[in-house]
Amino acid sequence: MAATSETPVQSDYRPAGDERFFLIASAVMITLIIAGFLTLYLRGISTFAAPWPVHVHAVAFMAWVGFFMLQVTLATTGRVHLHKRLGWIGAVLMPLLLTLGALILFRMMRNAAVPPFWTYAYFMTMNLMALVAFAALTTAAVRLHKRTDWHRRLMFCGMAALVVTPFNRLAPDAVLAQSMSLIPAIAILFFPLAGIAAEWLRDRRVHPAWWWGLGALILTGVTTEVVGRSPIAGDIVALITAGTPGETIDPFVQHLPQQ
Repeated sequence: MAATSETPVQSDYRPAGDERFFLIASAVMITLIIAGFLTLYLRGISTFAAPWPVHVHAVAFMAWVGFFMLQVTLATTGRVHLHKRLGWIGAVLMPLLLTLGALILFRMMRNAAVPPFWTYAYFMTMNLMALVAFAALTTAAVRLHKRTDWHRRLMFCGMAALVVTPFNRLAPDAVLAQSMSLIPAIAILFFPLAGIAAEWLRDRRVHPAWWWGLGALILTGVTTEVVGRSPIAGDIVALITAGTPGETIDPFVQHLPQQ
């Protein structure tokens, strides 16, 4: 989150108003992400014995998470100059994260390793749409880095697009079995809605960037629900999984564990 002017560092600096919201809300977001990873590990679903591409993806994702929180902290606690100087790291991490995310998704589909609570068509659409929303909002935020008000809100909403996966991991199995990722997709709307509510209560107005971010997340969820259940998604799954073990999986059937 860049700023239009460099704020001097003060030993007694305290985030106030806008800054306090972004610092606290971002910390909540990061806590949920970590909790999602820990949930899989504690349940024995995710282990350190996973193939190396999975570890590379995990390292890249957590590097982005750490970088995001670092940048939020710097920008909201008066160290804007350092925040600006470190911005190039995000320019390297974002395309890496997008590439690895797509590759791991396709690898899971081709190896018939998609979790049983999702159909292959829905799982593919959900993850691709999350990456698209993240990329679109984050790119817009970077392009508007000189307009701090837009930059920080769009960055925040872009990060929220990625939180659908941690919410999936935290959701009860019964919820995923019943509606796949509909509830997690609704849950991530809490982040822009919290920003809208906090801003309205504080200033009696709402910045338009919040509506763009909220609209992008809603569009992501609606597209997942519609396209993820359509023949188009099934055709794309067939193209990706052709000649692999995933080819034998019906892209529109959940393979739930037997009770």
